[in-house]
Amino acid sequence: MFDSEEGAETFSPGFALFDSGMGGLSVLRHFLDHFPHEDFLYLGDMARFPYGAKSRETIRRFALEDAASLMAFRPRTLVAACFTVSSQALDDLVEFCAPVRVVGMVEAGALAALSRTRTGRIGVLGTEGTIQSGAYPAILQRLSGGGLEVVGVACPLFAPMVEEGWIDGDIPERIVREYLSLFLDGRISGVDTVILGCTHYPPLLPLLTRIFPDIAFIDPGLELARSEISADNGTQRTGQGQVSYLVTDGRERFQRVGQHLLGRSIEHVREITIHSGDFSLADKTGRFQ
Repeated sequence: MFDSEEGAETFSPGFALFDSGMGGLSVLRHFLDHFPHEDFLYLGDMARFPYGAKSRETIRRFALEDAASLMAFRPRTLVAACFTVSSQALDDLVEFCAPVRVVGMVEAGALAALSRTRTGRIGVLGTEGTIQSGAYPAILQRLSGGGLEVVGVACPLFAPMVEEGWIDGDIPERIVREYLSLFLDGRISGVDTVILGCTHYPPLLPLLTRIFPDIAFIDPGLELARSEISADNGTQRTGQGQVSYLVTDGRERFQRVGQHLLGRSIEHVREITIHSGDFSLADKTGRFQ
């Protein structure tokens, strides 16, 4: 566990995860369940949340800055626990962080959806950035060999709604029904599987399944954690089950609201400042030359 800047020299997690806010805690939750003896570091860029409506160049820059902050801790695996980053900047992260392994959110959810659908019609709920990127239709068509129908629906209010703790009741239900009216009024029929394409969305699962009992909703964070068990097969464990958190703003709110996403109390949170830089001059450890 670390409590200061110097802690990066002694705390080296097996997994380092980052997101634009606290939504990625829903991903961390599954990793903690599947890797109870591993050490974890989580970065929530609360000061710049949300990423979803920003330009691709801004998203790329934010993602590389987040990664640079985490690379100083020498993680074994870096997890882009943010669909916007995963859909628009994953290749940049892979190149920047090599030889550290980098994984994102898109493929695991796509594979799970393909295994569940019977109609070949798959829905994707996400931020504007994720939907506009076309990442899910592209990977679903590639993995399936074509022939699928993919319906993307941007749900920009879902993330701030969940961060406020509004996951049930009249207002959340009205918002869900408004965004997904095309499924309710028959404009789009036959969709039997829907991917939750944002890390903030899993807390809405009880509400979504109540409104749409015949649709299978896919939580990619769960699917990614499951896939990492296979990918990590044979890796020697040196962790002690420690979890630490970095935030760029709102530490108290992160702890208070984030515990609902994580399903447990949040301790060991430190507020940091992420510095901008010219990444053409950055080395593989995130230090600038």
